[in-house]
Amino acid sequence: TSLQLARRHAEEELDLPVSLDEMPVVACSLHSQVAPVCAALRGLRVAYVQLEGGALPVELSDSLRELRREGLLETTIGSGACFGGDVDCVNVYSALTVACALGAEVAVCAIGPGVVGTGTRLGHGGTAAAVAIAAARALGGRPVLAVRVSEGDARERHRGVSHHSEAVLSLSGDAPALASEADAAGWREACDGLTLSHMGRGPDEDPAFFAAAYGAGVRARSLLG
Repeated sequence: TSLQLARRHAEEELDLPVSLDEMPVVACSLHSQVAPVCAALRGLRVAYVQLEGGALPVELSDSLRELRREGLLETTIGSGACFGGDVDCVNVYSALTVACALGAEVAVCAIGPGVVGTGTRLGHGGTAAAVAIAAARALGGRPVLAVRVSEGDARERHRGVSHHSEAVLSLSGDAPALASEADAAGWREACDGLTLSHMGRGPDEDPAFFAAAYGAGVRARSLLG
């Protein structure tokens, strides 16, 4: 089409590893999970990999800019149709190896702001998390699922554990690690100063959502040993 253009991909510039060497990979089904996940990874070299299923331009995210200013995010990578990262990659598999080649200790994968949704079991952008989990496992990484949890969503399918996360788990089997309740302890203090917002709700309106995402970051951090 007239909107197609040629661009260089990071794979063409780097010597890529064949394995992630057990690097933790946090798979998020929503962009609003990224900030609390990264808050739990403070002090580590974190790469963000944007997946298809929401907005495609990486640069559209206010949250990513804030995380970079706070020193919680080192590198942004657009994968597949996503673009505008520090580097862009052909797919999530190569994006994860690029993250590893660039020195990331942990990768956080999520769709861009917004999410495609049809209200059906599989017809939503959250299934991108299952793709990230499969890629991490296939490449020798250690996937962690950031479970979507809510106490404030008016829609029954998203109350408690969202049907998005149930779908991802059904597609992933026993592949991803999951956070425990203890992993979420201290999330408010760790996220202090960050802009947290999910569907117009903040940490006071829907604390379980942000606590669960933070817990996934804590679990990923524990996998580093």
